[in-house]
Amino acid sequence: MNIAALHLRRSASRTLFPVLLVLVLANTLLRSMSWRYEWMWAAYQYNFTVMLLGPLFAGIAAWEGYRLSRSHEFLLSHQRTVRILAASWAALFAWCTAAFVLGLAVVYTIVVMAGTPGFLSGREALTALPALMLLGAEGALGLALGWTSRSRMAAPLTAITVFIGSIWLYTSDFAPFIVVGGASGSLIGLQPRIGTQLAQVVCYTLLTLAVLALGSWVATHYRRPHTALVIVLTCLMAASAVHLANRPALMLEARKGDVVCSGEAPEICLGRSYTRFEPDLRARITRYTEALNGIGIAAPKQFRQDAVYASADVVPLDLGDVTSNNDMLLGSVLGAYYDNRCEMRPGSDFQRAFDNSIYWLGKAADSPTYVDSEGVDPAIVKGTPEQKANAARKAFADLATCRD
Repeated sequence: MNIAALHLRRSASRTLFPVLLVLVLANTLLRSMSWRYEWMWAAYQYNFTVMLLGPLFAGIAAWEGYRLSRSHEFLLSHQRTVRILAASWAALFAWCTAAFVLGLAVVYTIVVMAGTPGFLSGREALTALPALMLLGAEGALGLALGWTSRSRMAAPLTAITVFIGSIWLYTSDFAPFIVVGGASGSLIGLQPRIGTQLAQVVCYTLLTLAVLALGSWVATHYRRPHTALVIVLTCLMAASAVHLANRPALMLEARKGDVVCSGEAPEICLGRSYTRFEPDLRARITRYTEALNGIGIAAPKQFRQDAVYASADVVPLDLGDVTSNNDMLLGSVLGAYYDNRCEMRPGSDFQRAFDNSIYWLGKAADSPTYVDSEGVDPAIVKGTPEQKANAARKAFADLATCRD
């Protein structure tokens, strides 16, 4: 049996593979699955798993390094430290990759079961590569620390340190060194920056090689590998890190052609994987537009899933507006008539205009208003149709003054 196969069978990652897999599945299945309607979002969000999987894997690798260090003198005498460390890392990484890929397969299965059409493009599928290379680098770091320290305490200390370090990097200006995925909202119209992803892969790969070489060099009393190799790898890693640090701060960039528009009065623009929701969404939107047009208020002309800000003609659609069985459109439609500069102070003119507008629009479109009628203009609550229309027009006009 060759050395690689031996390590694969006896690796600590094989023993703890169920733990790795349970962590991956728990992080996927016990959190919101809003991403199930988008292939890109699902793939990119899943990569956030490394924030938990990485520290655990680094701790397991440190334990494996400690186990190897107990045969330190034997390996040193046979000058096999580089080969042994490389084979050990490969075995550790193979089992961790298996857990990661199985979790990714579960994510893709959920997306398919949600009825999401199409599939990932090649560029989107490659978003998993930086995540895997980051795991490989964390595993190399743990293995080298366990090997050089020869302490069983290296495992828990490494796991804790990698976790704290990951959180710090994630919240700092050095986020590109750790952010390989994760998104709290839809990624319609967005895609990963391929240059940043390539820079991450190169940086993580060089870090892995440099750490393994350095670990062997230190543990063999600076004999193997050659000092020159360690210096070259360290310099290359530092150069790649500088390049990565100077990449654009945003990890995503705009993607054209990701939104499909259909219909008129209003036009509805949805991400390609959401177009199947258009008929039901249009039926719900029509209730609001007809109510507004019925009293002479110009309804928004366009509803867009990729819009960031509301305007007089455009209403941004969030995920709940498009996919939820509950009618969440009331607030979205009303948002087209004012902007975020408006201060919602109790008893203010704007507050009264808002309450009057949302109450009238909710009643006119047969939608829950979530506003108590006690503070609403009596003409809107109990007036004749003409009185209600006049009061509603005034309320919407007062809202619009906040936009001017």
